[in-house]
Amino acid sequence: MADITLHYFNLYGRGELARYILHYHGTQFTDHRVEFGEWPALKSSGVAEFGQLPVLEIDGIRMVQSKAIARYLCQKFGYYPNSPTDVYWVESLVDLREDIISEYFKAKFNKDEEAINKIFSEKLPEWLRRAEARLERNNGGNGWFVGDSISLADFAVFQTVWDYLLREEKAAKGAPAVETNAPKLRAWATRLLESSPTLKHYLETRANLEA
Repeated sequence: MADITLHYFNLYGRGELARYILHYHGTQFTDHRVEFGEWPALKSSGVAEFGQLPVLEIDGIRMVQSKAIARYLCQKFGYYPNSPTDVYWVESLVDLREDIISEYFKAKFNKDEEAINKIFSEKLPEWLRRAEARLERNNGGNGWFVGDSISLADFAVFQTVWDYLLREEKAAKGAPAVETNAPKLRAWATRLLESSPTLKHYLETRANLEA
């Protein structure tokens, strides 16, 4: 496979989903962690078509927009359905995830602690229940979100649940919230993590950064 480079800041944020997919698949890539002081020169170089990160260099293309990048990787690696109906089930979950992520990023950018606390105390539990209900509609919640194999929907929800609730640095408060509101989602997250030694290794060894 040709060289692959992911350009994103040295934090989790919107670049982490692509990292998850690449690590899950066991694909080697250059993880260019862009320092904030480096970004103005990189931006002026034209590497980012829309002036934003992440940028993924793959297959002779510089790709932009985090959701488009994640969708491309899943289609390339076989983690995306062919059926239009299944595409709907996948993409509606990705949109559900985007709703809460966008709201969180906005509150964090504005340093609105009241809004952040409300997200975690009120909106996130409801989001977890909705995600679990969608998981349960497929094989009773004992498999994946869509069909019989992992898809973009699983990656998108897992990255959100793991980075904000289940990783070691967040688990004291986050894990009880998942177990209370979405116990099947907790078991699903464990199942996904155990299904990829390369993703598991990445998550066990990566630095503790801002999400």
